[in-house]
Amino acid sequence: MQQRSRLLLQVADRIEQHLEYLAVAESWDNGKPIRETLNADLPLAVDHFRYFAGCLRAQEGSTAEIDETTVAYHFHEPLGVVGQIIPWNFPLLMAAWKLAPALAAGNCVVLKPAEQTPLSITLLLELIGDLFPAGVLNVVQGFGKEAGEALATSKRIAKLAFTGSTPVGRHILACAAENIIPCTVELGGKSPNIYFADVMDGEEEFIEKAVEGAGARLLQPG
Repeated sequence: MQQRSRLLLQVADRIEQHLEYLAVAESWDNGKPIRETLNADLPLAVDHFRYFAGCLRAQEGSTAEIDETTVAYHFHEPLGVVGQIIPWNFPLLMAAWKLAPALAAGNCVVLKPAEQTPLSITLLLELIGDLFPAGVLNVVQGFGKEAGEALATSKRIAKLAFTGSTPVGRHILACAAENIIPCTVELGGKSPNIYFADVMDGEEEFIEKAVEGAGARLLQPG
């Protein structure tokens, strides 16, 4: 566990050392302003890797005596190979949210970025790939119908994690059920706004949310 913790800290350090490089790549890929990735997305990704590095060092097991001949104990073990499919609106941050806990738990990962945003995650893996043993951290590029489908239906995947649309999430859940493996899904944005011509006369908060993240934020102004 200490080795895993050190690896996650090294990932965080490597990202922090290349913030501007990755922020520019994310902007090319996604279209969002560089300032948002530079000042929010990437620092949050760094924090996420450091958080789970700390969780590993704080982890404790527990035992309980049931009776004089029986003891119950709790322990954590990796699932194996985890398949992760991330969306296009926060490519690097969403990848960090999925990668950090999976790697902390000792799993190997096959990560599929959205076909619309393949660049920044590829550059990230080029930066951190040398930190991990071969085969621990993998990326598969391609369209969802081909690459995503292959990942979701693979018999060699022990768990699936998906962020994206509700229809695709429903299919991912069905694939997980078919293989009888656990699956976590975060589906569909909510609270859409329709902006009319007089939006500039409205509240500044609405204008801000209309352009924040190049319009790819799942937020409703209050």
